[in-house]
Amino acid sequence: MILIFDLFETLVEDIRMDFNLGLKPLWEEHYKDKCSFDEIKTYGEELFIHMTELHKKGFEFPFVKDELPMYAEKYGGDVISMSIEEEAEFLNRCNEVRVYDGLIDMLDHFEKEKIPMYVLSNSGFRAGALQLLLKQHGVDKYFKKIWSSADFGKVKPCNEFFEMAVREIIKENPNCTRDDMFFIGDTYKTDIIGAHDEGIRAVWINRKDEPDVNGFASYQIKNVTEILNCPITEPVR
Repeated sequence: MILIFDLFETLVEDIRMDFNLGLKPLWEEHYKDKCSFDEIKTYGEELFIHMTELHKKGFEFPFVKDELPMYAEKYGGDVISMSIEEEAEFLNRCNEVRVYDGLIDMLDHFEKEKIPMYVLSNSGFRAGALQLLLKQHGVDKYFKKIWSSADFGKVKPCNEFFEMAVREIIKENPNCTRDDMFFIGDTYKTDIIGAHDEGIRAVWINRKDEPDVNGFASYQIKNVTEILNCPITEPVR
């Protein structure tokens, strides 16, 4: 068995998300003499709309690769470069997160059972920054690899994003097939449909009791730790 997890609202709960908390220090350091904060804040909101339009088409809008150069193009100055550590710091300013209760105990259990675990996340931030986020909460060590759409350029439910991860997983675990994999996520459109279309069984964290209109979820749970109660070791029928 192999477990592939979504990240936000699956492994970690987003307590607060405010992009402007990251943007303001960036403005103070690089753009304070070029524009007001209200101006760059408004532009950031325009770029958010741009990002959502790209997501509808299946593409990501990576923060470091694509968004930062657009600030430089609009307001002048050099394109800001960010190390993974600086990107993680920006991410932390924008997002206050916590791991779900019981998560570490669950991950400990799967680690002792020698079950390989991975993370496949839609995020504008690179995988290295996401790994540092998880490291702050003491859970990065459980995952063999983290993939972010910021690095790949496309978002779930894009088949190519899932396929890339599946190919790498099978390469690392040559005795396993898609039938051995479960994808665990909270968003039906991106996680459950995407996993189903890739031929992977899906566990849906369905907190709102929404209908599984397509019947794609193998199991439905309320919290990620309830995976322990799912008979996920049973063979595909």
